[in-house]
Amino acid sequence: MDKNYVSVSYAQNNNHDKSTEKIVTIPKGSANPEVDITKFTAKKWYNPSPITININDTIKWTNNDTEPHTVTSGLGGGIGSAASINVKGKPNGLFDSGSFKPGNSYSIKFNESGTFNYFCTIHPWMEGIVNVKAAPSNIPPYAVDQNGKMIGKFPIYNLTNDKKTEIGISWNPQVIKTNEPISFLIDFFKMPENTLLHLWPFNFALIQDGKEIYRTNGVTQVGASVERYSFNNPGNVTIKVENGQDPKSFTQFGTIVYKNPNASSSSPNNNNNLQSSSPSGFINPLMLVYSVYAVIIGIPLAVAVIVILIKKRII
Repeated sequence: MDKNYVSVSYAQNNNHDKSTEKIVTIPKGSANPEVDITKFTAKKWYNPSPITININDTIKWTNNDTEPHTVTSGLGGGIGSAASINVKGKPNGLFDSGSFKPGNSYSIKFNESGTFNYFCTIHPWMEGIVNVKAAPSNIPPYAVDQNGKMIGKFPIYNLTNDKKTEIGISWNPQVIKTNEPISFLIDFFKMPENTLLHLWPFNFALIQDGKEIYRTNGVTQVGASVERYSFNNPGNVTIKVENGQDPKSFTQFGTIVYKNPNASSSSPNNNNNLQSSSPSGFINPLMLVYSVYAVIIGIPLAVAVIVILIKKRII
């Protein structure tokens, strides 16, 4: 776990932030393991422990013992360390108070969820646990537009700026999160005829924070195509679809990418294994007919196209 997950600050009976402060005491006698040997219940070397807090809460450890102690992240040596000087704890480098004397305190603000084990390096049988609960999710359970308003119906249809093409789009999952592959289903209609555009070249681009982060091109297959992408960063995103032969003819859709609370920051780079279902450039029409129905389109896309046509009242 990265050291940046926990912000550390020393404190002596003060608190400088608005987070909730929880007190954990080091009871008198904690330096003497013999007080625990004759008992059948675990001794509270740090009291309370385990302790559960919220993200951005602060814990202040107060030394009420008569000897100095540490609060050091990692696994302690257990009660066996009291009988052997060779049994020691294993720090993991997240935080370490160093030795602080009786009557003094040490504070940490936890800004990442997880379970944090800690112990005293001077008395490694002294072990404690901090559980930090994840922050409540602000991610809505439905698709949203660029303003965060619910999209009530998929696909969304827009005309290109020259009014010659109508383009519809939907995506799955409908809630877009970082480090999660998203499939964009796009369908294309020639206007005003309202007929499917088959073998129609197009460009697909994603723009985030004013910067184009992804661009590809393809050819429609039975008036539809599927593009896949996984976002690295949260924020507003614009989905731009252009006429491949005349990029000045285009339309745009807006939505929001949310930070995925369950994704690891070490997730692989998102687009190395994501490919468009559309070929780049033109291919033999006869081969396309067979591949559309047998390989490339497949049953799911065929069903999706039928649903789209029904919604458009074409069939």
